[in-house]
Amino acid sequence: MKKIGLILFLGMATIFTSCVKNEYYDTEPNQTPSGYQYEFDDNFDYDMHNWSFSDPSHSAYASVSNGMLKYSYLPTDNGTNTVAVATGADVRRDFLVQTRIKSDYEMGLAFGVSNSDYGYSFFIDDQGYFAVYKEGSANTAVKTIIDWQQSSAIQQGWNDVELEQVGDYWRGYINGTKVFEIQAQYLGGSKFGFIEMAGTTGYADYLTVQW
Repeated sequence: MKKIGLILFLGMATIFTSCVKNEYYDTEPNQTPSGYQYEFDDNFDYDMHNWSFSDPSHSAYASVSNGMLKYSYLPTDNGTNTVAVATGADVRRDFLVQTRIKSDYEMGLAFGVSNSDYGYSFFIDDQGYFAVYKEGSANTAVKTIIDWQQSSAIQQGWNDVELEQVGDYWRGYINGTKVFEIQAQYLGGSKFGFIEMAGTTGYADYLTVQW
């Protein structure tokens, strides 16, 4: 298990510093399921949702320019850092969150985040592995949901990452390949964003949430 430690920050965006291999191709992984009525969509054309922050004391930074979010967490110790923004999504309903990311180490999608709950993470790394964690809170520890597993779906460079909640299940996709389906968990908030392990600089091309 790679994860050690967690640090918490709060700002305009919420910023937190912190299986069975069964893959098959979904022929229409990016098709929006019927019934979605609302959408949060950020293409990072400019910083409309206040993603940007600078925290030199923890070596954590985020900025938006040229149609991308650049996100760095570069301390010398271990831990994670999360930046998440309010989306207005009703996470009690079915929803679909989609993004495109790349990093030089370990970066993932953060979902179900609130000001007091670090939510969950769907990580991928630069060696072709993915993992899912419950990130805990100031008073509860990180919990492994799916430990690091290799997947041939992960590419060097950019990867499309999707998480879908349908009924009582979460389904995770990487580049159109379904890499997990697990029991859905309670989500304490409707903030979505990104999470990084210490020593990572990553980029996001967009973030879309539909519900």
